[in-house]
Amino acid sequence: MKRNIILVCLMLIASGVYAQWEWHNPLDNGTNQGSVIQNQGWNEDGGNYCRLPLRAKAKVRKKVWSLAGESAGLAIRFKTDAKEVKVKYKTTGNYSMPHMPATGVSGVDLYRNADRGFCFGSYSFGDSVRYNYQIDRGNLSSGEQEYTLYLPLYNGVKAMEIGIPEGSKFSFIPRITKKPIVLYGTSIAQGACASRPGMAWGNIVNRSLEIPLINLGFSGNGKLEKEVLDLINEQEACVYIIDCMANLGDYDVEQIKKLVKQAILQIREKHDTPILLVEHAGYSNGTTNQKQYETYSHTNKGQAEAYKELKKAGIKEIYYLSREELAYDPDAWVDYVHPSDVGMMRQAAAVEKKLRKMIK
Repeated sequence: MKRNIILVCLMLIASGVYAQWEWHNPLDNGTNQGSVIQNQGWNEDGGNYCRLPLRAKAKVRKKVWSLAGESAGLAIRFKTDAKEVKVKYKTTGNYSMPHMPATGVSGVDLYRNADRGFCFGSYSFGDSVRYNYQIDRGNLSSGEQEYTLYLPLYNGVKAMEIGIPEGSKFSFIPRITKKPIVLYGTSIAQGACASRPGMAWGNIVNRSLEIPLINLGFSGNGKLEKEVLDLINEQEACVYIIDCMANLGDYDVEQIKKLVKQAILQIREKHDTPILLVEHAGYSNGTTNQKQYETYSHTNKGQAEAYKELKKAGIKEIYYLSREELAYDPDAWVDYVHPSDVGMMRQAAAVEKKLRKMIK
């Protein structure tokens, strides 16, 4: 009897704690205004956290499709007057990698939109991932405020919910539909090895320019493939960024030149939108390892020659961002090729400077 009374009390306490929170599922947002998943190019499959549409599974390589299930660049915007926000979700893969922490691979990042203020959240990685944000400082803490929540860079997301104290106001903000920046690239574009999602260079550019950015960085599999470019051509972008050189080290100069020219001409069949070609930023040990130096030098040579030939042929609105403009130094990398947060900021600044000249 005594045991039963204790169990009932515990159940009442637990239900009381749970009742203090309201939980909101971004895939069941109740707004009747369509998707609330920001920076997602396709949302034709009933709501998900995938970067390509389901029909792409039959068109792209198996590895590309697997990487498309990782939520790099995706974000959720919402409005609330709550002083505390909780996020909980499950992932499809391991939480961390040897060269990239769990906070970057599998974590989330919350920013207040009015001042781009970073909201640090205490976090735990167990059976599910949980973040708890305390937001209570200054005038911008009163009334409803808009926030952006960036999703994991190298993991898939499932069963996500956002919690606020019971009685607080909360609403999702529908997906922004103005013409996006479309980024096609490598692991560096996907976000390796940022310490947290907000520090991926594409997400930095997204915040700074306040333009949707569709991240199609596919780790080691961004290789200027026709099937992926066909999908990219479905997007009416304001700019296309091609940043695949770090994945083409095994190709010779002529192969690279051919691939780049084919990619640009494939886009030009559908769009006259500006295209930015980005060089390989190099390797951290390029000054001490001849093979590494030669690898990034010949990939960049192939792309540069393609760019010159395309310009000479009269192809308009193509732009170029060189390794020298990216201006990495040896401390801007985590390992031999993946940028640290310092490298991410360097890349974001260089890309943004170029985009501001390109975007009308």
